[in-house]
Amino acid sequence: MTAGFAHPACPRCDAALPADARFCMNCGQALGDASQADLTLQARLAAAAPAPLIEKMRTTRLTGERKPVTALFADVVGSTALAERIDPEDWTAMMNEAFDLMSRAVFRYEGTIAQLQGDAMLAFFGAPVAHEDDPERAARAAIDMIAATEEFARQLKAAHGIDFRIRAGINTGPVVVGNVGTDLRYEYTALGDAVNVAARMQASAQPGTVLITLSTYRLVADAFEVEDLGEIAVKGKTEPVHGYRVIGLKAVPGRRRGLELVGLESPMVGRDAQLAGLRSLLGVVRAGRGRVVCILGEPGIGKTRLLAELKRGALESDQPVAWVEGRCVSYGRQLPYHLVLDLVRACLGIPFSAEEAEARSILEDRLRALLGEGWTDAYPYLSHLLSLPVEGELGERTKIDPETMQGRYIASIHQLLRALSAEAPLVVVCEDVHWADPASVEVMSQLLPLASQLPVLFIAAARTETDVPGWRLVAHAREVFGSALTEIQLGPLEAEESRSLVSNLLEIESLPDRVRELILARAEGNPFFVEEVIRMLIDRGAIQRRDGLWVANSAVESVEIPETLHGLLLARIDQLPDEAKRSLRVASVIGRQFPVRVLERVLAGTGA
Repeated sequence: MTAGFAHPACPRCDAALPADARFCMNCGQALGDASQADLTLQARLAAAAPAPLIEKMRTTRLTGERKPVTALFADVVGSTALAERIDPEDWTAMMNEAFDLMSRAVFRYEGTIAQLQGDAMLAFFGAPVAHEDDPERAARAAIDMIAATEEFARQLKAAHGIDFRIRAGINTGPVVVGNVGTDLRYEYTALGDAVNVAARMQASAQPGTVLITLSTYRLVADAFEVEDLGEIAVKGKTEPVHGYRVIGLKAVPGRRRGLELVGLESPMVGRDAQLAGLRSLLGVVRAGRGRVVCILGEPGIGKTRLLAELKRGALESDQPVAWVEGRCVSYGRQLPYHLVLDLVRACLGIPFSAEEAEARSILEDRLRALLGEGWTDAYPYLSHLLSLPVEGELGERTKIDPETMQGRYIASIHQLLRALSAEAPLVVVCEDVHWADPASVEVMSQLLPLASQLPVLFIAAARTETDVPGWRLVAHAREVFGSALTEIQLGPLEAEESRSLVSNLLEIESLPDRVRELILARAEGNPFFVEEVIRMLIDRGAIQRRDGLWVANSAVESVEIPETLHGLLLARIDQLPDEAKRSLRVASVIGRQFPVRVLERVLAGTGA
């Protein structure tokens, strides 16, 4: 399936559109002569499209790039029969409302709506703006779409007796993004079956469900519960497609990378000094004094693995600690308090998958146990934070302005942390702080001083990205604690350490030395890269398990960058200024290493 674009650029976001488009699929702007129905839909899409996403669309300039993209295809089940039963204007209004709900889910995760086709929507995750977790974003968007239309469906059933259901299919594959007219206009062309397979999976899905292909499943398996449907025969494909039905989010997500799924693991390599330092600080907290730590480093450098080793040792020790952790998500900068929410749930033991009644019960029981008679001082505000309804007099307390409410949040979490640290030394971990939202940063900044009063070890793990809201937490910790703050800067592994990691993961006598050296060269000291290259070799069948041993075959001679690593690199490149991206493209043609003056001369000669 190919979407060709020849319309003049959208006056709002500059994206190019199909020649017959009457409104912008990306931001909802009206184009030329639009009917009232079209105007209604474009107004809704315009309201749903967040300004930061539109700005990214305007500033992301690509020229004929091949990118891994996850395509989401969703449609209304039995739309032809439904349309025959109701007035055309009512059908149009109904679909406008449905597209409104569906588009909000796409925009929430920074996807791009490529096409609206009567009763169907095609969205891309990974183009024009790439993220390192685009497959997960697509799956989350599909789940949110179905959830968002459920109440709408109930209303239609009550008012018109209509059974309205949607379904979705997702596939990950290559897409070429090229220019039409100017750098700010996009053309999406799906190479091979990337989009067609997504559409076929959608057609095979049961109403109200999401089907994903094997290529997508491999990239989201740690985050979602799925049902393996095996091989599915689909129209237009000679070979069946392996499909999975997405059931929902896992209560406890697994690691986002690594080789545990195939039975490979390695002791931590090259971080002994850093781990010893953290364990020493844990000893200080056990003695009754608080500390604050910032663990900083580039993606995949080992921050999460270092924390996992610390946690394992802390929980297995005969001197137990209470360990709570919250994790920021890559799309979370526009989700107020999402880090704080994660931490509060962890403190109270409320599963992410808990229904409203269960969450309210756990919240009340836990606060009563921790705070005694003062539990009502925190209950209404933590309920409000968790979006749980509060009735009666306690509910009246929450009718205050947002600034005052934030103060109540902070005071309630203060109470919670004090009570937890009175039971046992407390470790509070904030992972991926570079993705934190401003509201969470403000709250956490107000909580850090507790380390001067209580046996609490605050740990913030972040990338060294100084231009994001999350960095303000690191800066605040430096300002408040000065030399008392512990900073751990993680750098690349040394060559010998990388060799040890590869040897630990792949004890293969037959692995050619050339391939081993190639893995090391491509990894460049990054543990994540080492693991991902090895996992790609296993996924592609280049390394196989035989008689209890890993054996390399002839396919191992061809090594490519795996999709997950490719997505991570593209996400980093997309964040660069235009000038830097142009320089990077030219540099990639010159080679891996060269004098800076060579790049300067080539750039000058090309006018880039």
